[in-house]
Amino acid sequence: MRAAQSSLGRPILIMIAQAFYDIATTAVTPLAAGYMLLRGKHRPLLGRFRPQLPQPAGQPLWLQACSVGETAVAALLLRGLRARWTDLPLFLTVSTVAGRSRAEELASGTPISWFPVDQRVIVRDFLVRLNPRILVLVETEIWPNTIRIAHEQGIPVVLVNARISDKHYPRYLRWRSLFQPAFSRIAAAGAQSDTHAERLISLGVPAGAVTVTGNTKFDGVTTHVDPALQDALKRETGLLRRSPIVVFGSTRPGDEQLAATVWESLKRAWPDAGLVVAPRHIQRTPEIVRHFSEPVQLRSRCKDAPPSTDARVLVLDTLGELVPFYSLADVAVVGGSFYPGVNGHNPLEPAALGVATVFGPYMSNFADPARVLTGCGGATQVSGPDALERALLDLLADAGRRTRLARSAGEAITLNHGATDRTLDLIGDTMMKWPR
Repeated sequence: MRAAQSSLGRPILIMIAQAFYDIATTAVTPLAAGYMLLRGKHRPLLGRFRPQLPQPAGQPLWLQACSVGETAVAALLLRGLRARWTDLPLFLTVSTVAGRSRAEELASGTPISWFPVDQRVIVRDFLVRLNPRILVLVETEIWPNTIRIAHEQGIPVVLVNARISDKHYPRYLRWRSLFQPAFSRIAAAGAQSDTHAERLISLGVPAGAVTVTGNTKFDGVTTHVDPALQDALKRETGLLRRSPIVVFGSTRPGDEQLAATVWESLKRAWPDAGLVVAPRHIQRTPEIVRHFSEPVQLRSRCKDAPPSTDARVLVLDTLGELVPFYSLADVAVVGGSFYPGVNGHNPLEPAALGVATVFGPYMSNFADPARVLTGCGGATQVSGPDALERALLDLLADAGRRTRLARSAGEAITLNHGATDRTLDLIGDTMMKWPR
């Protein structure tokens, strides 16, 4: 009797959750629009309420990438899609202003627009106008209305480079009544690892629809930066006079104070050293500068004026230059990994360039790359902020160790190549099974 009641209660609970979600998204939509209208930096996001569409020839493959990190994966997939299916129209959407800016840099030649707000009327209007051949969601883009309405219209939904982070997995379990129908409607999912595959299945994706394809980030990393560009960056910023160079990349609140503290020891040991701090969000630059007790140079001002001869600290307040600056480093520190909440950024970016790479204990968003790099001796993971200073001092004093780290990282990245091709295979198989 209890089993029967449970089986009857489950669909009712799902219907209630769906109704609640529809009411909530409908109520919040005008409030969100008003907020964006009043906030200049968010005003471009008004486009998400009725995204503009190009006029693609035929039914496009619709690829959705949330922000900057997912956009890099999307750009890699777009290149592969163009090579495999030359006649297939492609269409890319993004959800953030930073993601849009990065998409316009990386995905040239592909029509780009905003991802629609997940309100049922907005989503249905968008899907009717676009009429995509297939919807490909990058990483963790689980939007109940978008997936439900796409499924109702016979549009297969594929989740690629899929991962369910330690942070989000309990939330999906807690709100299972809302998200389980969305997961169950996914036609195919390419998981980054066995762990992510198991989580997807536990959340409702059919077991037969889940494949471990690997992490495309191993395929998409830059392994070489033009020496002429490196020289130009050094001249423009004054880093030509600096050695060694330490780069703190993708820093978040707390990381810059840590960098400033560690810097006091580094500059005493190496008076000619240079420090580059690259915040994840450049609008935080004024707050970052205040952490340092000496002149700080801003990258945005270097192109219009000669570099300061005094400044040893450079704040990278520009977009799209982190990788070239990583290539200048003797040691790179990956931000967002020393304090709870952010759970790390991509350690493959500096490691693939042959730079000795250090990160903290909180790397669950990049657990697989971090595990691969530390497992082969290709990166250093410290136990916390207090251990960073000693780790940097030791690495800068030991060129041989830095070389060994770089060699091991390169070998590990090469061994993990191939996820992009497996992901393209998954997309192709899904289109064959779901002809439209």
